[in-house]
Amino acid sequence: MIVALVNNMPDSAFIETEEQIRSLTAPSSAGENVELALYTITEIPRSDAIASVIQSRYRGLDQLWTHAPDALIVTGTEPGQAQLPYEPYWPYLAHLLEWAASSVPTTMLSCLAAHASVLLFDGIERVPRRVKCSGVYESPVENPTEPLVAGLPASVPIPHSRMNDVPEAAMIQAGYEIIIGSEHADVGWAVATRKRGDGRFVLCQGHTEYGTLSLLREYRRDVRRYLFGRGAVSYPRVPESYFGPDAVATLNGFERRATTWNVDPLKLWESFPYEKVVADVHNSWAQASSAFYANWLVLAGESVAT
Repeated sequence: MIVALVNNMPDSAFIETEEQIRSLTAPSSAGENVELALYTITEIPRSDAIASVIQSRYRGLDQLWTHAPDALIVTGTEPGQAQLPYEPYWPYLAHLLEWAASSVPTTMLSCLAAHASVLLFDGIERVPRRVKCSGVYESPVENPTEPLVAGLPASVPIPHSRMNDVPEAAMIQAGYEIIIGSEHADVGWAVATRKRGDGRFVLCQGHTEYGTLSLLREYRRDVRRYLFGRGAVSYPRVPESYFGPDAVATLNGFERRATTWNVDPLKLWESFPYEKVVADVHNSWAQASSAFYANWLVLAGESVAT
């Protein structure tokens, strides 16, 4: 079975995302013989290092159209515009989603890619959040009979990291089934699904694919933007339910120093306690994410068989 990954992640998370998806789609996770085919939107500007990686093992979307996979994963990326159609990659992403609906049996969409899909097909706009949603949140399985959540407990932890939401009520009205929600009212749904064209779309507003350090690296990036942004952005909140108490205390102490007047941004940035807090990161979602992807691969395999 061929699973295509269209990796749209920023340079800082590009390789990590590939490695995590490769791990989640490994044959041992579902008993499927999976070949992971790598694609990306080659028109997105990249650093020399990532451009070299892309040249060595990735293909452009023009090669995907003639090699339709059995299943497709499309990652999100960091938003740069208030409205998705203004993103420079929008035409390529929109074409990809339209093609997937008619050519791929099952497509999994992560975060921004999921938001792009509901805007493109259903006209549902994402809603900016007052404060970034960042952390790991317990999320109830809404329909235990859904094959995608087979074997999962009644509630599963799922990482979230975003500045926008798609309202659950609008999703349901448009015909989506919310299969994993959230017990936290301010977090919103995590996974939804519906038939789209000749296939099935699985939309993940949460980041089921995240690695152990993904939220830490994003938090560190946001801290750096605060330090060098000259007041353009606010200081980020520590991701919820992700660090142990010692790490939270350490990061809160760094924030107090960072928000002090007359601080030297470069000197302070060099002292960011990354290595100190790494050991206090707790990955509570890996087991559930592996089971979720294994279920998805089983369903994809059944589609191929029929």
